[in-house]
Amino acid sequence: MSSDLNGMISVLILGCGLYILYSFYNMKKTGVISETLLSGKNIGKKCKDKEGFLKESLPYVLILGIFTVLYGAIDMVNNFVTPLGMIDVIAAFVFVAVLIFYVLITQKLKKKYY
Repeated sequence: MSSDLNGMISVLILGCGLYILYSFYNMKKTGVISETLLSGKNIGKKCKDKEGFLKESLPYVLILGIFTVLYGAIDMVNNFVTPLGMIDVIAAFVFVAVLIFYVLITQKLKKKYY
């Protein structure tokens, strides 16, 4: 992959992280479930306990948002400022682990609340 493409991916990841944090704030403030982040295949179905679902899922959304922003920033430094070597590799593995954890937890919560 070219350096330009890696840089664009870094910017995209950082942007996604900021969107996740914005969605977290919006869901916490309004109480409306973000279909993009939490509903998935359950779009259109009624949530049995919206408040309970948000109470249980919002901490995981926050964790995902923080780790996504951190990895996006680390990867941008790696691509645009100075190579970080193993720091970037470790950050990538942690980001993927957090992403997998988030998917597994939210799937479990969707089964419980939808």
